[in-house]
Amino acid sequence: MVLSPAEKEARILGVTELWGDIVAKRAWGWQKSDPWQRRLLKCQDRFIILNCSRQSGKSSTLAVKAVHKALTTPKALILFVAEQRQSNEDLRKCREIVSAYDEYLREKYDNKMLCQAITDNITSIEFDIGSRIIALPGNEKVRGYSAPTMVILDEASYLKDEVFVGIDPMLEVSQGQLILASTPNGTSGFFHTEWTNPRYTQFQIRWNECPRIDPESIRRKRLIYGEAYVKQEYETEFLDDISSLFSERALLKSMDETEAPFTEDMANIHKVLQGEVELI
Repeated sequence: MVLSPAEKEARILGVTELWGDIVAKRAWGWQKSDPWQRRLLKCQDRFIILNCSRQSGKSSTLAVKAVHKALTTPKALILFVAEQRQSNEDLRKCREIVSAYDEYLREKYDNKMLCQAITDNITSIEFDIGSRIIALPGNEKVRGYSAPTMVILDEASYLKDEVFVGIDPMLEVSQGQLILASTPNGTSGFFHTEWTNPRYTQFQIRWNECPRIDPESIRRKRLIYGEAYVKQEYETEFLDDISSLFSERALLKSMDETEAPFTEDMANIHKVLQGEVELI
């Protein structure tokens, strides 16, 4: 039996991880997704929680999952909830996936198939089957949405508990999927509490499970920022006392060579951070 282009693509869409590899390679140049990313894309469990190293690719993988759901589920409502900057970035990644899939279809079928949103604005994308992806800031305004198909709380450990309290009941009627994703941020807050809740399917992704993270980079961070910083940010441990941790951005900002005094020791640390010299 000869399949039509639409039937062929429906079969590919039916294998989430295969479709994810196709669009992620075209969008971001990924040669192959990591095993945990493929497991996440396939996972249909209602409650999922991801405790991930920084730079692991969690937000990109969640964008692939969200777009796939929007393309395969008529009238789906998918919500990204995060601090404003992060939710904007999540929606940008979704747009990149849609654009990549559109290019793939046009090339493969000589412009006879395409994938385009019928509405695309600052906060949302809508498709012709009635599905929507909406990016929301992490505040009380999330209460205005009912019966979502999927809710993703990105960088959840940085959201207030009130946001989670407002979202959880929204899913009761729709029985929608709830995904919490973050790097740890101390031992207070709902993300830390929910990590041990047995209702969730857990994904714990440390830096050494991500081939894109250079071990030498981790070694430099361990020597410069200290063991506690690496344990929380890259080894996904919830630490009781994080008051002594510096953010990478804040530390680099403090090492402005144009500011005086910029001591020789500080200059050497700055060179290590930038990879200009090797640590012995």
